[in-house]
Amino acid sequence: MTCADLTRFQEMEWFAGRVRDARYVLSEHVVRTLMGGQVTVHDIELVLQGGRVLEEHQHATRGASYLVVGRNGGKFVHLVCADGGGGWLAVLFAYLPVPPIWANALRRSPRKEDENEMDEPYKTCYFCGGAMKQITVGNFDYRLEGKLYVIKRVPASLCQECGEKYIAADVGHRLNELIAAQAYTGSEQVGVIDYP
Repeated sequence: MTCADLTRFQEMEWFAGRVRDARYVLSEHVVRTLMGGQVTVHDIELVLQGGRVLEEHQHATRGASYLVVGRNGGKFVHLVCADGGGGWLAVLFAYLPVPPIWANALRRSPRKEDENEMDEPYKTCYFCGGAMKQITVGNFDYRLEGKLYVIKRVPASLCQECGEKYIAADVGHRLNELIAAQAYTGSEQVGVIDYP
């Protein structure tokens, strides 16, 4: 039996079983969130064991994904997950539900028509089909030829469903130009961990 065959209560039981059996995987998106310090693996496991399915989304080729909400203490956490096949759960995204997308942890903010208008033709997310919103990213990690750069205040598009960020081609070219010109405005120390 797969996750798609279950009711919402049974889905949460299935998710909790994946945690108990350590039969879940975390996407690179989730790892980035973990490294940002907003969400921990403990938070993720608590949400999967005691949260509830807030939304279910159907994708034409990828099947169902589930938006799960739960909390650890006073902190609400959202997870987007899907049946990874073979009895595994794939945790695709983990984030804190905050404005402007979320009015509160259980309810999306109402969309205004002009918020969805973009100059670029790219209006939907490749991964989930969600609507895009123009934002400015506070810190954008950018890798070029094996080196890590942090660029601040980058104009980007944010998927309002899954949280994926996109930058336009001209922004990408400008990032390369700034790095090539070594137009640094400062530096930050980066912690490095070798996984034992």
